[in-house]
Amino acid sequence: MKKFIWTAFAASAMLFSSCAGQSDLNGKWEIVTLGGEKVEATETNPYLEFNPAEGKVHGHTGCNLMNGTFSQDGKKLSFGNMATTMMAGPDMALESSVLDAINRTASVKKASDGKLELLDANGNPLMEIQKK
Repeated sequence: MKKFIWTAFAASAMLFSSCAGQSDLNGKWEIVTLGGEKVEATETNPYLEFNPAEGKVHGHTGCNLMNGTFSQDGKKLSFGNMATTMMAGPDMALESSVLDAINRTASVKKASDGKLELLDANGNPLMEIQKK
């Protein structure tokens, strides 16, 4: 019986360690890759900052500020009511890629070195973020 309980506990720990919980999202995260491509440093590097207690997210697209909400249920992650300022920036293609990735995000998982991957509905990586 003890062996069964220990095995069940270990299996549960492995299952939950592979997905990111809301407490894992808390804080400021630099966007380091988009669609598998490294994000080059800009005047203002793109980032996301999550506030799980309020279900809010804000950040920078590399060109404009953005604000909105997010919800998470296990590894499922979605963004809502996202709004941005409307200034022209030096890299509007970067901004477009960031916003597209946010709109297509369906889940999150832990990646290497403490990074998190935001994935689309088919499990394809959209964005990799790293804690600042």
